[in-house]
Amino acid sequence: MPSQLAESDWSLLLSQIERGACTPFLGPGLNHGRLPLPGDIAMKWAEEGGYPLEDRWNFPRVAQFMAQERGPRWLLDDLATTLSTAGATSMAEDDPLSVLAELPFTTYVTTAYDDLLVRALRASKGGRGEKTPRKPRIDHCRWSDGLRSSSMATIFEQDPHYVPSVDEPFVFHLNGQLPVEESLVLTEDDHFDLLVATARHPNRVPPPVQRALRGGPLLFLGQPLTDWNFRALRRSLCGADFSGLQLGTVSVHAPLPEGNDEVVRLVERNDARGGVKVYWGSAQEFLQELRERWSRASRS
Repeated sequence: MPSQLAESDWSLLLSQIERGACTPFLGPGLNHGRLPLPGDIAMKWAEEGGYPLEDRWNFPRVAQFMAQERGPRWLLDDLATTLSTAGATSMAEDDPLSVLAELPFTTYVTTAYDDLLVRALRASKGGRGEKTPRKPRIDHCRWSDGLRSSSMATIFEQDPHYVPSVDEPFVFHLNGQLPVEESLVLTEDDHFDLLVATARHPNRVPPPVQRALRGGPLLFLGQPLTDWNFRALRRSLCGADFSGLQLGTVSVHAPLPEGNDEVVRLVERNDARGGVKVYWGSAQEFLQELRERWSRASRS
């Protein structure tokens, strides 16, 4: 039976959120049910393009193939159409992003391309009973030389006095944001370039985000369980050991089908080695419980 968070783990997480020291690190899985997962998009592309290998779920590799077969323009247009069409419906109050937006985080790091998190934040009051909507600021990683040399200033260059807050949180799109096509990290080459660029030039990631990723606990939500690209990026950006300053880091994973006990033990053992606690359950279940605990703690 997978382990769950102890009461002490919940208490630590709530206290870190109260101090503004916890940062959600979000993946596309948080939009499951509203948007197709990268693996779903890859399977569609593989079918349409005649992808010849077995790993038809591998988004970066299939994207690399399709970019070569049909060109980067086709890849960008098809992705934009797929995500924009699927994400056009209104968001329910119990949607994971709506629940997440109610909690008083100041910085969000996401590998998703869409704007659903920003929309949820703008519709939220911020989790402390504020009467005015939150006003998130949005930016993306300058992972390529072209992005660095572009005329588009970063949020922190535009406003050197800006400090992420509950009222004006910062949403950082690590893999790019859909309206800025050149920022999107899609193909295998793009993922490798992002990893190399952020390792060689840490300033490609804004200092407040660097401090958030290495100076406090993280909340991993919607990230693939075994995605190599994400694991490498997490280790590069966040470090390998979460038992020190990042004590209280939690990784949320959807329950695996029966018969995967060995996989569960492997995941828990690997994360425990780095000081990461594992919660087995959907992102919606976790966030609903976190919201209820936060509400009770705020009233007491």
